[in-house]
Amino acid sequence: MYDHIQISRKTPVAFLFLVDQSESMGYLMPSINKPKAKHVADVINRTILNLIDLCNKIDGVRDYFHVGVLSYNGKGVENSLLRDAVRGVLNPISLIAENSVGEESIVEKVDNGYGKTVEREVRFPIWVEAEANGETPMCAAFSEAKEALWSWSREHHESFPPILIHITDGDSTDGNPELLAEEIKNIGTSRGNTSIFNIHVSSFASDVIKYPTKDMDIKDDYARQLFRMSSLLPAYLVQKALQRGYDVSSSSKCFVFNADAADIINFFEIGTLPATQSMA
Repeated sequence: MYDHIQISRKTPVAFLFLVDQSESMGYLMPSINKPKAKHVADVINRTILNLIDLCNKIDGVRDYFHVGVLSYNGKGVENSLLRDAVRGVLNPISLIAENSVGEESIVEKVDNGYGKTVEREVRFPIWVEAEANGETPMCAAFSEAKEALWSWSREHHESFPPILIHITDGDSTDGNPELLAEEIKNIGTSRGNTSIFNIHVSSFASDVIKYPTKDMDIKDDYARQLFRMSSLLPAYLVQKALQRGYDVSSSSKCFVFNADAADIINFFEIGTLPATQSMA
């Protein structure tokens, strides 16, 4: 039924990113020699920028999406967007577009139009800053996410179901978050329930498990817990993932284990595919 839901300013989509910023997220990713926390922050910032671009029309940024980022570490759980604003966790994309915290620059290699490659500095806004310290209070983070999604769903009963994308590299240090995840999966709109995507970020070059149907090949107890916490891949995403070359089915879970840098980017693209629905 998702394919027939039109996204509009009256019926927006909610994307909530839940980000582990504990001490271990400061370790390097082997494939890019960059701290995990920095790469994850970069991907989230690019994802937010892409969502803004999709909403940027001749009359300004239209609020087709509501977006939130909750980060958690030794200091607790923090609303990483609109920190100085007295607002909730999920906010209209136009407000987020106006409240970046700074800019970063990268050097890209591009074709100069004459068959030669040249370097070009590109500047882009940032909303989420990399951080890595302390423990992993995952239960506290899922508890705040639950409250935010419940409030949003009550106010947007006819909207596309919310999507929660959780990024972590370790075990919870404040209890078992499974019950909270199940409660979140039961929160929804008249169109369906919240989907939870879990991605485990690797510190080592090892085999990646993508969108599994069962946990038999997952040897790590914590990873099996994340598998159980994840939603089934919605039917509309099964078709789109198949088109992108993924080996998935209606039994696949929204879960990737031991993800490298490229897997994180692809995971975010799959998780935010509802943003490509028709908008009015």
